[in-house]
Amino acid sequence: MLAAILLLAITQVPSFGANVGYRVEFVNGFGCHVVQVNLGSPLVKVTPIVSLRFPGGAEPMMRMCQRERPVAAITGTFFSKTTLLPVGDLVIDGRLVYFGGMGSAVAITGDNRVAIERLPYGRTQDWSPFESVMACGPLLLEAGVVALAPRHERFQDPHVLGRASRTAVGLTAANKLLMVVTREQVSLYELAAIMRGLGCIDAINLDGGSSTGMYYRGSAIVSPGRSLVNMLAVYADVPPERRVCNPSALTCDREAIYRYRSREAYEVYMRAQTPLAQGDLDEAIRLLQQATTLDHLNASYQVRLAETLVRRGDAQAASVAFAHAGEILLSKGRGQEALERFRTALAHDRNNPLAQRGVPAAYRCLGMELQAQQAEYDLLLADLKLNVVAAHADLMAQMAQAAYALAGETPPEGLPGPTLAGAMGESAWVDGRVGARVALPLSWEFVARDDPSALEAHHRFQPMLAHLRAVHVPQSLGLERLVSLYWEGSFQRDLYQTPVVRGAGPEATWTTEAISRTDGIYCETVFTLRDGVLWVLSMTTTDAQCSDAATDFGFIARELTFFRRTAVGTNSLDRVRLSGASTHPPQAPDGIPTARERQLAFAGGFVV
Repeated sequence: MLAAILLLAITQVPSFGANVGYRVEFVNGFGCHVVQVNLGSPLVKVTPIVSLRFPGGAEPMMRMCQRERPVAAITGTFFSKTTLLPVGDLVIDGRLVYFGGMGSAVAITGDNRVAIERLPYGRTQDWSPFESVMACGPLLLEAGVVALAPRHERFQDPHVLGRASRTAVGLTAANKLLMVVTREQVSLYELAAIMRGLGCIDAINLDGGSSTGMYYRGSAIVSPGRSLVNMLAVYADVPPERRVCNPSALTCDREAIYRYRSREAYEVYMRAQTPLAQGDLDEAIRLLQQATTLDHLNASYQVRLAETLVRRGDAQAASVAFAHAGEILLSKGRGQEALERFRTALAHDRNNPLAQRGVPAAYRCLGMELQAQQAEYDLLLADLKLNVVAAHADLMAQMAQAAYALAGETPPEGLPGPTLAGAMGESAWVDGRVGARVALPLSWEFVARDDPSALEAHHRFQPMLAHLRAVHVPQSLGLERLVSLYWEGSFQRDLYQTPVVRGAGPEATWTTEAISRTDGIYCETVFTLRDGVLWVLSMTTTDAQCSDAATDFGFIARELTFFRRTAVGTNSLDRVRLSGASTHPPQAPDGIPTARERQLAFAGGFVV
């Protein structure tokens, strides 16, 4: 039985109408900010809103809300700290704008009927009856009963399962949608009890922790500690003719709706010309973005939005708009124009996933298959690197800062880690100053780098990548805690890890080996803690290539060796070692599984 529920309304902020209101309540001793939405009003619309840099970018909450101008909004889906992509599906105005394939969803039709349910993992859903969908999770309540099963929904990240500030959305028996935020550190079970105490019969968890945020009528009720990828927003005065939903729910059909929205988009686009001429770029961007939302098939609106974002200095957001223009042109068979837009997008942000995927499609539209295949290979390597946590220097610096804070120690200068200089041969690298060496198998090569505390190599012909990172950390924190900090917020779908010992006698070192999978990408990671430096060796490929990569990955892992550091650079022994690497992978010592054995064990079942 749940503890007795204490409901105490502290304040009620009057809204401009009865359809959307805000209040503060205490439930089970926890303070909660609550936005209540009357779904019975045909003028109310609940929808996801996204960053101008979406997909693959975030935006401050207040800037997003000032541009989109909802009545209220709360933090939306979880997102990976490496890719800044959400974990669940997003549907806006009846269009699937992102497929995540996991979690639980709140789905809303054009006449405000709501479905909240758990989704089958990895399967594409038919969202055609719905105007708006946001999938996150885990499911908190179902038919008034606590329905928590986070691991069944593939949630295993520590900052999801632990205690944290929380955001949730739920439906009451009176057809009210409640958008709830608590700044207090609560568990998922306590959050489910809060939602039930507020009268919800169905509810799901949304992103929380440092992402927790709530906006209401121009003010930040709760400010998140970082930029957001998306939010769940509510509007209170949307005319029915501007709604997009199942045709049976409206007296007019979809074509009539599109014609109406197209006319509205043109009027908004023309209104944007005045602030553009006056130099009010923020207002111009707001109107141009509104025009692109109303008419999502007009490439010219996207190009003008992109050019204005360039004027404001937001290259990443401009890249997204150029890429959207390329997608629209490609859908109309205008391959050359689409290719030019995708290339312009990549010139502003080389990591733009829309543009990276658009280039090979545009080449194929033009009948240029060889160029398309090369672009796909480059895209695969970019995807592999993007999903490696250690490849992001800023994330590793944040992890190091968090580690020193937990240990109560002052971090050294130069985070994330020591410079990896030394000497590099065709197939091996060694640095006497840090006491480390690594060798590569045949058909591998080192890649030019712009990150002094990391090395990168890839296979010359196959989508396989290796990345080595050194990070300053407090030795006292221990390897297990450091590895946990490393994975936190990365949203690996499957993760299997085990501690092993390498070497023998006084030279033996403890390491943790991990195998992870996410979005069709396979990664083996080896962590070694040595003299206040965490070494992270990541070896990654596609799921389809993981068996072929096993031998090479095992070789690289065994050829990462450590020795006593020297006061100066590489010594003569190091230079001898650089003359070439063995072409035969060494056998794993007794008791240590090979990479292939670890893969087979991993494939035998889902291990958390």
